[in-house]
Amino acid sequence: MSITSRIGIMQGRLSPKIGGKIQAFPMKNWKSEFSKAKEIGFYSIEWIFENPIEENPLYTTNGRQEIANLIQETGVQVEYVCADFFMQNPIVNEKQNLKFSETLILKLLNFCKEIGAKCIEIPFVDQSSLLNRDYSFLINFFNSFENELKSLDLLLNLETDLNANPFKNLISELNLKIGANYDIGNSASLGYNFFEEIEAYGKRINNVHIKDRVLGGSTIEFGKGNAKISNVLQCLSDINYENGITLQGYRGDKDIEIAIKQFHFTKQIISDLNGA
Repeated sequence: MSITSRIGIMQGRLSPKIGGKIQAFPMKNWKSEFSKAKEIGFYSIEWIFENPIEENPLYTTNGRQEIANLIQETGVQVEYVCADFFMQNPIVNEKQNLKFSETLILKLLNFCKEIGAKCIEIPFVDQSSLLNRDYSFLINFFNSFENELKSLDLLLNLETDLNANPFKNLISELNLKIGANYDIGNSASLGYNFFEEIEAYGKRINNVHIKDRVLGGSTIEFGKGNAKISNVLQCLSDINYENGITLQGYRGDKDIEIAIKQFHFTKQIISDLNGA
């Protein structure tokens, strides 16, 4: 039994908050985050892609070259792109919306390939929640990317607020290049059972977001909420999980200090599990 020791951090967690938001693309500081991540020991930064998309470096040729250069200089990877744009602009079963979403996802896949990333994550939480919605159309929509995913050798992750069996049923209908992003804190906040979730679709999990949340509430300090982080990582270790781990923890006034604390908290758990 083992679990990956490569720990990443969500972009923006190494910069001051923007407009009081817990998560946003750090337009002024994204470059400096690479050296900060390297100094702390992070393996990777999970990229945020949100509005305004035209201003995001991932969207421009020069921006992607800058990203690639920073990866080369620091060794800090960008493996996952968190497309928060689709939380702000949910994918819905309307012809115009679906066509725009399809076109943008195809662009993102090629952008990811260019910078060496391996996966795009599409969130279906909060404003884009699948609860109490007909989401059957998503099966054909996401399966339509099968050829591109294969030819580019990329993955596509869905993060949803569905419980274990409904999400298992959805993902079982999707191409194997399409997997799950599992958020420990969000699951705890919804009152879901992590063991049932990992048992249901653990082999389709390609990335894990680590945060702690209280039941029905907000993100708080690691170890003080209802997310049993150590137990979840143990459960993932039992299936020899070797894909991504991204810290997406709470924010405060001293983000660097908090990130360092979260990094060592997680690293210690993983070291214990791996017997290091």
